[in-house]
Amino acid sequence: MSVISEVQHYQFASGLEVKLHHVPHLCRAAVVWIVPSGSHQEPPEWPGLAHLTEHMVFSGGTTFRDQQRLMPWVQQKGGRINATTQPNYTAYYFEIDPEDLGEGLSRLNDMLTAPCFDVAHLRRETTVIDEEYRLYCHSPEVLTSAALHSQVEYPTAFSQFHIGNLATFGTDLVALGDALQQFFSQHYTAKKSHVWIASPQSTQQQYQQVTSVLGLPSDANVKLNTHSQPTVSESGIITWQNWEGEIQLSQQPGLGISIVLEIETLSDWPLFVELMTDRAPGGLSQVMSQHLGRYFSVRVERHYHDHQQIWFTLWLEGTDFTDEEARECLLIWQRWLMELSKLTAVELDHYQHLAQSRALTLPAMEFLREYALGFIFSFPPKGKAAGRCLQQATSTINTYALLHSRRMSSARRVECQGLSCQFQSTILQLSCPTLRDFPFVFYPRPQPSVLPMALNRKSNVPLKTFQPSSERFCLFIRPATASAISHQVREELTRALSPVLSLAKHYAGEASWQPVMGNDLLYLGFKQFTDFVYCLDLLVKCWPKALPRSSLDDYEILPLRQLLLNMPSLLADDFDQWTVTYTGPSLTESKRVQALLGNLPIDWYTEESVPQRFQQPVQLITQHDHATLIAFIPYDTDSIQELFLYQQLARYYESEFYHQLREVEAVGYAVACRERIFRDHWGLQIILQSSHRSAEQLYIHVLTFFRDLVFTSFRIQPHFSLDIEKSGNKDIDHYLQHRLFPAVQMTKQGGSQPLELEEAHHVLVEKVRRKEGRWIYIE
Repeated sequence: MSVISEVQHYQFASGLEVKLHHVPHLCRAAVVWIVPSGSHQEPPEWPGLAHLTEHMVFSGGTTFRDQQRLMPWVQQKGGRINATTQPNYTAYYFEIDPEDLGEGLSRLNDMLTAPCFDVAHLRRETTVIDEEYRLYCHSPEVLTSAALHSQVEYPTAFSQFHIGNLATFGTDLVALGDALQQFFSQHYTAKKSHVWIASPQSTQQQYQQVTSVLGLPSDANVKLNTHSQPTVSESGIITWQNWEGEIQLSQQPGLGISIVLEIETLSDWPLFVELMTDRAPGGLSQVMSQHLGRYFSVRVERHYHDHQQIWFTLWLEGTDFTDEEARECLLIWQRWLMELSKLTAVELDHYQHLAQSRALTLPAMEFLREYALGFIFSFPPKGKAAGRCLQQATSTINTYALLHSRRMSSARRVECQGLSCQFQSTILQLSCPTLRDFPFVFYPRPQPSVLPMALNRKSNVPLKTFQPSSERFCLFIRPATASAISHQVREELTRALSPVLSLAKHYAGEASWQPVMGNDLLYLGFKQFTDFVYCLDLLVKCWPKALPRSSLDDYEILPLRQLLLNMPSLLADDFDQWTVTYTGPSLTESKRVQALLGNLPIDWYTEESVPQRFQQPVQLITQHDHATLIAFIPYDTDSIQELFLYQQLARYYESEFYHQLREVEAVGYAVACRERIFRDHWGLQIILQSSHRSAEQLYIHVLTFFRDLVFTSFRIQPHFSLDIEKSGNKDIDHYLQHRLFPAVQMTKQGGSQPLELEEAHHVLVEKVRRKEGRWIYIE
């Protein structure tokens, strides 16, 4: 399967290389601009300078200033934008509607080739980065990464500080500005930069927009390029002695196997990731889980890569491991590596197809970023060729570390990358190196010939049915409208149901457990009813026999990103009640499905249309040195026209809110105001986090912004088109629109006139003033 239909590679007179990609399955155009310089290239006397440069270029160039800069412009267009500073590269990326590609590229080119560095912006961004640094100081993931980097023997650059804060930047802004300008001039040159563009439009259509911005390319510099090469700076081969590390992070118990893989023979990294993270019965993590007698989650964290190597960690999380269990898991992993060499061409093609299918589900921005870095290929090798590449790559693994994270341990404090964490390392000793056989399974496998029997412990499961145009058998399970589950329950279910989610894809089905439109949703979808029932039976077997009751306890210890994922729980009136809906080409099978669901040990809810009652503001106390304000303000609408008006207002708020509170008032690092859907309601989500203001002061900033906002450049679009968050799955989108969003299908009835702009804004101002909706204060 070819992901990319056509690639054109151009080099312009400035030396800038641009690659255009026609990717038919994308809905939006995406741009990734990579500068092959990161924290490893910054001068040692200025730690964090590369990160500061990334922030400063967003201040704007010589042509596009203020609200015409790339970031507010993308926000107003409803697009997405981000940037990252890594050890060996810095990347800037955004996605937008295809027809706006040229305008977006103009703004990106302006800020990266002719930025305006001034003292006021420099003072602001050093403060913002200091806020970011303070957040990192409390992040278990960042501290774990810092501990791991501290143990690298070569290259020594991995132990250098690369985040930056007020202490490393100093008080002499003139000297800092000079260093910033010199670093930019040396590394942000057109000859070093590479631009990738992907769009559903043809490369010829993209070419017309690109040349209108960058001019005509140099002669004889057009060529096809079917494989992306990672444009990053290279480092020496990472080395350390085999060691066992132990890190004391009470919030993140688990085990990590950290590996350096030489990639010059690895043609498709996603294939290796697909095999490592396969959680179906017989997969690596499930064999470990079965061996230990408990389940855990698995993920892959990529620390670094260049043209020679990938450094990553395979994390097993969610449970404590004893010393003996940690060593047993390492032995199982070593045995699994040996089994990879025995995979058949059919099995390899199967996993290659799964990896390719996963890439197709990525949003445009993430898809292009992974492709630009070399992790998605247009034409991956198949069968025996893929097997040889995989075997050659795994044979290069001769350096690894076992990182043991647990709730209680005696560990020394380590300073690395400007961060402090408790960590100790010892030489790894394997007392029993014998590699016995384990029951690994690689798919595809023959399907069962006998359908499971329904025990039918409960006969009163309130199964709802509806019949869409789809020819698939689908099941949707989610918390009831005014109900939700806590993050502890979500994590436990995620780990327990991982075999179901992985097995479905092996049988040409799909299973997912994800937040969609503000709802936790478990989805199963198959073309064949026998496959559907087999997976549903596994769901019943994997569902925990008992779950802790959901509560808001311990929410204060969660980092901001986790809090946002748990917004449905924070908005709910009640916990732990579920609804279920089934659909299929015919509904005659629903009785069997209902009988199987009766074996799930959960409380079913019969009514789905329950009025939402948002609770009073909640105050959470934490030991962190920063305050957080999260709010959700639901709209009051009685027509699709009014909902569209609020949606346009939200776009205007997003860019103005960020500009005023992040750039002008420098409230903190995390600043956002955007439209979201939670608990079946459309509304505004507000996020503020600060290390030098209280939660109540953050509220005053929000109120002042809404009360004083003046509409200077806002225009209502004459023809409305309601934007609805898409899940990437047609069955899920159809279900949510059918069951949860009748407002989307409403038309204005006779009677009252639709809201005007000023009136709608006034309504929201009053909601902020009265703190309507859900307001969460953490300090």
